[in-house]
Amino acid sequence: MNSIKVGVIAAAGKGTRAYPRTTYIPKPLFQIDGKSILAHNIDILSKKFGITKIYVLVGHLKEQVIHEIENIKLEGIKVSIEACDWTTKGLASDVASLENRINEPFLTILGDEFYYKTNHEVFLNTFHKFPKLAASIGIIHTPILSRIRKNYSVELENLVIRNLVEKPQEPMNNWLGLGSYLFTPEYFTFFKKTDPSTRTGVIEITDVIDKMAKETGRVYATQIECEYYNINSMQDYHAGVYDVRNDKFLDYKISLVIPTQNSDRSLPDVLTDFQSKVHEILIVDSESNDNTLSIAKEYKTHIEYYFREGKKNYEGVQIRQGFDKVTGDIIVVVPPDGSFRSKDLPKLLEYIKDCDMVIGTRTTRQMIEQGSNLKPIARFINLFLGKLIEIFWWGEEPRFTDINCKFMAIWKESYSKIRPTLHEEGAYYTAEMMINIVRRHMRCIEVPVSYFKTVASEKYNLKSAITTTLEVMKIIYKKKKEDLFPAKAKF
Repeated sequence: MNSIKVGVIAAAGKGTRAYPRTTYIPKPLFQIDGKSILAHNIDILSKKFGITKIYVLVGHLKEQVIHEIENIKLEGIKVSIEACDWTTKGLASDVASLENRINEPFLTILGDEFYYKTNHEVFLNTFHKFPKLAASIGIIHTPILSRIRKNYSVELENLVIRNLVEKPQEPMNNWLGLGSYLFTPEYFTFFKKTDPSTRTGVIEITDVIDKMAKETGRVYATQIECEYYNINSMQDYHAGVYDVRNDKFLDYKISLVIPTQNSDRSLPDVLTDFQSKVHEILIVDSESNDNTLSIAKEYKTHIEYYFREGKKNYEGVQIRQGFDKVTGDIIVVVPPDGSFRSKDLPKLLEYIKDCDMVIGTRTTRQMIEQGSNLKPIARFINLFLGKLIEIFWWGEEPRFTDINCKFMAIWKESYSKIRPTLHEEGAYYTAEMMINIVRRHMRCIEVPVSYFKTVASEKYNLKSAITTTLEVMKIIYKKKKEDLFPAKAKF
C-alpha cells in the first residue's frame, strides 16, 4: 500500500493533572485558536494524509466528545469518524481494542497533544522509504530536557529506534518522543506479547513499541517540525493558547466600545487618546442632549443609539448592544469620563493573549490619581465582593479584587459563549460578566490599571456602598442558583 487511510485519536483519558477544568471538559475539547484540540488533530489526519476513516477512542465525559464529533461532521468534513469506547486499561489497550476493525497501517495521535504549524505529512516519507516497517514514531529535537522527562526519550541509530524510555530522569539525548505513531497490524501481535508495567500495572504503549523495536529492528523515527504542546496541566494549555495568539496577534482586529450619555465634556479627550490605538470605535449613546453625538461624528466613530425611554442607568444594555455590533476579534470597553487612559491598553492586550477576558483592577494606591472618586470605602466594597465571588466559585480558582472596573477586554468568541446568560441592565454588568466567564470554565485575569480624576462624577458614600453590595449579591445569588438548579435556569 502506498497511502495511509485509517487514523486513531485517543480522547478517553480523565486528565486529572488539568483539574479542576477536566472535571467539566475533557482535554481533547480544550479550545485553541478557535477550535478544539480534537478538531485540530482530525484536520491533521484528514488534510495532511487524506485519511478517510478515523476512530476516536472515548471514555471520560464521552457524551461531550461525541457531541463534538457530530459538530465536526456537520461542518462538512469528508471523513468517516466513529467513536469507540475505551478499555479503562490504558492507551495501549485502547488502541489494541481496535484489532477487529483495522487490518492496514494506521496513524495514531493522542487527543491531548496540540501541534501548531506541523509537517506531520513527513510520516508518508518514512512510510514510503521503509515499506516493510513495523511502526514509526514522531520525534522532535528539543534543548529543554524537562519536556522529555514528561514524555519519553528514544535511542536512535540513524533512523532506527533501538530503545524507548518512558519519562526518563536522565534523557539519553535531545530527542523528544511524541504521541504521534504510525502502526501496522503488527502492533496487535506485539501488544499481546508485552507484559504490564511494574510501575502502573497496565501495558504501556511505549513498552509495546520498545518490544517491537528490539525484536524486529523495523521501528523508525519520523522527525517532525512543529510547535508541540503536550497538554498535561492547565499551565501547558495556557502556554499553547498564548503562543498561538501571540504569533497571530497582529492579524486580530481590536474594537473599542464606549457607552455615552451626555459625555461631551470628557469624550474628546477619550477619543483623542484611544483613536490611534484600535481599529474600530463604536459609541453606544443613550439619549444624549448635549454635544456628545456631534463630537462622535467629528471623530468619525460608528454610533449606535440606545433609547432609555426615561429610565436611568441602562449601561449594561448599552454595552451588550455595542458588543453585538462590533466586528473586531477583541472588544475593549472604556467609559467616556476619562477615568482610564490608553497607556494601560497594552497591558490588557498582552494579557488577553493568555485568557478569555481581562479586566482592570483599581487596587494599587500609587496608580489612583489624587482627587478621584475611588475612596477607601469603594475599594473595600469592590474587594469584598470580589472575594465573595471567589468563595462561591472556588473550584474555578478566580482571583478578583475589583468587581466594578469599567476598563476591560474580551475576545468576541468568548463573549458569544456567555451572551445568553447576560441580563444585568445597569452599572454592574462587569460583575456579571466576570461571574459568567468563570461559570463557563473560562479564564478572567485582573490587571492593575491607573485610575484618574474625572470631569464630573457622583460621590461614592455609604448609601452607594450598600446599593453596590446588595445589587452584586443579587447577581451572585441568581447565578449560583442557576448552577445548582440548571433545569430551572432561564437563559
